[in-house]
Amino acid sequence: MDETLFLGRAPDNHLVIKNEKVSSRHCSIKKMSDTEYLVSDLGSSNGTFVNGRRIMQSAVVESDEFRLASYPVDIKIVLSLFVSGNIKKGILYEDFRKQELIYEAFKKLQAVYEQYHKEKRRIMKNNNLKSTGLKAGLAMIPVVGSALGILSTAVTGNVQDELMDHEENFKKNYICPGCFRFLGAEPFENMDRRGYCMVCKTKWKR
Repeated sequence: MDETLFLGRAPDNHLVIKNEKVSSRHCSIKKMSDTEYLVSDLGSSNGTFVNGRRIMQSAVVESDEFRLASYPVDIKIVLSLFVSGNIKKGILYEDFRKQELIYEAFKKLQAVYEQYHKEKRRIMKNNNLKSTGLKAGLAMIPVVGSALGILSTAVTGNVQDELMDHEENFKKNYICPGCFRFLGAEPFENMDRRGYCMVCKTKWKR
């Protein structure tokens, strides 16, 4: 199967780049293998550049700097079209780029959600250990009854402060990549199945 993407200003390209310096049919990118891609300039007026060098043909990887004329193109996002299997004509590059960035940002929320619960369990576990150790230690020495309550309150207060800081950090990071609102306590798996933000309707799945 010949998997080749065409990039240019004309609407019949796979990726349409609306920039006056980009030629109508500017360049092509061909998939050679799962890890190898070949970009070919198609006689463009202002050139195709890989890592600052004007090329006629060149292998490209996700980390390369890539531009058509003076217009920068995120090669990693372009190559993701091959992975998605959704290669069709007339895709506006800027729209596709925005959607891919949202998709990548959304995927990172899974780690944020899992780390939040892992850290919360750690804080609560440490609190229980400290409380148990404190009570056992005070039981071994003469102590005014109220002192136990004072020390226990101090331990509990520290834990509450730590939990509040942890919650605030979660609220800053567990946000919709479209509207940047806090997503609440909804499990990541639920949002992944639904595929969009309930507030701004931003879609975060390919």
